[in-house]
Amino acid sequence: MSNAVAMKRQTAFRLDKELLFFLKRRAQKQNKTLNAFVEEILRREVEADMEIRPIIDGPIEISEEVKKWQCKIEFTPEEIAADDRLAYILSKCQ
Repeated sequence: MSNAVAMKRQTAFRLDKELLFFLKRRAQKQNKTLNAFVEEILRREVEADMEIRPIIDGPIEISEEVKKWQCKIEFTPEEIAADDRLAYILSKCQ
């Protein structure tokens, strides 16, 4: 599995039928998959935010003890959104 694929996480969300139709049509015109096209649009939207945040290079090893400890602490959504490493660690607690 390539590193690019390993960094992706599958997710699901609902879209308006008409919006989905036009997204698929635009993706097809650009010879892209719907996924690649939507990801490109979203990336452009948050590009500036991504540039100022640290990039996590590869998986972070987290001990079971730390996982249990981190999951008992309450963090606000703002604190989590402001710290990629914290968000990553908390995602491993679920």
